[in-house]
Amino acid sequence: MSVSLAGRPVRQPDALSDLGRLALAFVDGGLEWLDWAGAHPAARYDFPDETTLLAQVQMGLHGSPFALLPTLGLMVSPVKLMTLGLPNLRVLAKAEDGDGGTQVAGQVQNICAAHRLLNQAALAAPQAWLAELGVDDAPVFQGTDFLDRVALVDLMNDPLLAASDAVIAKEAAAFAVKQARTPPEFADYLSFYQALASEPDALSLTADQRDARAAQAMVTLLPLFFGALDCPQVNGLPSPGEVGQAVGAWLASGKQVGFSRLSEGLRQVVRHTRYDLETGQKARHLVDQYLNQAQSLLATVKPHKGQMGQDGHTCVFHLNHDGLQAQLLLSGNGVISLREFGLQHDPPDMPYPPLNATQPETPHE
Repeated sequence: MSVSLAGRPVRQPDALSDLGRLALAFVDGGLEWLDWAGAHPAARYDFPDETTLLAQVQMGLHGSPFALLPTLGLMVSPVKLMTLGLPNLRVLAKAEDGDGGTQVAGQVQNICAAHRLLNQAALAAPQAWLAELGVDDAPVFQGTDFLDRVALVDLMNDPLLAASDAVIAKEAAAFAVKQARTPPEFADYLSFYQALASEPDALSLTADQRDARAAQAMVTLLPLFFGALDCPQVNGLPSPGEVGQAVGAWLASGKQVGFSRLSEGLRQVVRHTRYDLETGQKARHLVDQYLNQAQSLLATVKPHKGQMGQDGHTCVFHLNHDGLQAQLLLSGNGVISLREFGLQHDPPDMPYPPLNATQPETPHE
């Protein structure tokens, strides 16, 4: 037999699960390829599971991890589609086949919101917003890829930024385009500036004074994160348990789970601690305390469930314990980094209160 799934022959699409077959139908030519492969014994294709089959058929046929749903204006990995569940996939299939009824449209909207699926309109929205900030033509935005656009969408929808003064937002954007070399760094530096400039004592300063203060804070803090960039790495698409094992082994070896980039650490410590322009050893103590608290939480709580990204590779794991929360990011190349750490907040879209620099580390259970 030319196609096998976990050692089991697959002669036609009906041999797949209902979920796998429907997800494969979203891959243009996917079902036809499986029919062809089943009829050509000279070719041999062995897949360990349906997820791998979907990912490799999509990539093999189109050279991209994204399947295109043109009616919905949606690009999404078929691997991500499998995580939606059969009822939701059937709704998307109806909409993609032309069912434009109000009920189906509402269901599609709810599915996309619940599973963080961004269509063409949502991904394009930051362009007008960047124009309002006066930075839409900045060189940092040339050649943005899918994950870059997702970072800009997240930034545009950040409730802290939405609550910020319009003048401060433009100042923050101007500062960010000077410092950033990638769109995710732009998001970091804008959030960093916004957090500093929104402090009560900063509002009475001039724009030049706020910019100078942010620049000095950046120069002080960035070098303190050089040692916080190492991260564990795994192969393939691991389960939450495997992510937890990798993090546990990493911590047991005396290492810290760090950030994916310097600017990410900068943004986190300013937004989630009581940073007050400390320098020297005081700044070092604040950063070390913040990182130690984060590692304590990661050592205490193991990932149970993750939310896969639209690309079918990235995944975010949420951890909560004793009033603290963290997010671990699994990147497309298997790197596990600390995406977020701070006090829990309720409701989830409200700003984080700051961590006290002298708060003791969270004890292990």
